[in-house]
Amino acid sequence: MDSIHNIFMTKFIAMKNTRIAQILNRLMTEKKIRVAELARRVNIPQPTIHRIATGVCEHPHMSSLEPLANFFSINIDQLKGHEPIPWLDRASKVPLMAWDEVVFWPNKKVDNDHYELILTDAAVGKHGFALKVKDASMDPVFPKNTILIADPERHAKDRSYVIAKLEKHPEAIFRQLLVDAGEKYLKPLSPDFDQYKMTRLNNNDKILSVVVQAKRDCED
Repeated sequence: MDSIHNIFMTKFIAMKNTRIAQILNRLMTEKKIRVAELARRVNIPQPTIHRIATGVCEHPHMSSLEPLANFFSINIDQLKGHEPIPWLDRASKVPLMAWDEVVFWPNKKVDNDHYELILTDAAVGKHGFALKVKDASMDPVFPKNTILIADPERHAKDRSYVIAKLEKHPEAIFRQLLVDAGEKYLKPLSPDFDQYKMTRLNNNDKILSVVVQAKRDCED
């Protein structure tokens, strides 16, 4: 009986720690703060924050949980998952799509079991989606692997960041929209002018959506 009890308690503790890790990672993502910076701000050793964030730490001390909760303006029970975090729970999830798939969006039916879902607190319509930057065309503002949250229902205007489909390009691209004297242009931000050039939109090119948020994964 003792061995069964110990196994049950071990699994129960692991479940609790996983919940804390999930919440802490969501908080760090939403606040755009990395483990190293968080450790510095709350005066807790970086390895300790890393162990809590990965669920490795079996018994996070109150001396660690209290500064973390205070930093994110929540209480201990919210950090542990016993109480909701209203501003965080308002966040929605959008599918992370491939650049060739988004060309057919939103006519393409999405099976949420097939896609990774990305958490966002941005105001997006029911057809919102996510993309991951795959090249250096928008460096240095949007480096490779930045996650973009896009809304097809948002109206694009001058200097909006947009996802567009060019007639002569098989996949969607990410650029800044510039409007001048009635003409529309797609501008890359990269200083590599030989590889990435400004493009004037023609009648067969299409703005697919407006980027409303950019997110980067927290790193150590």
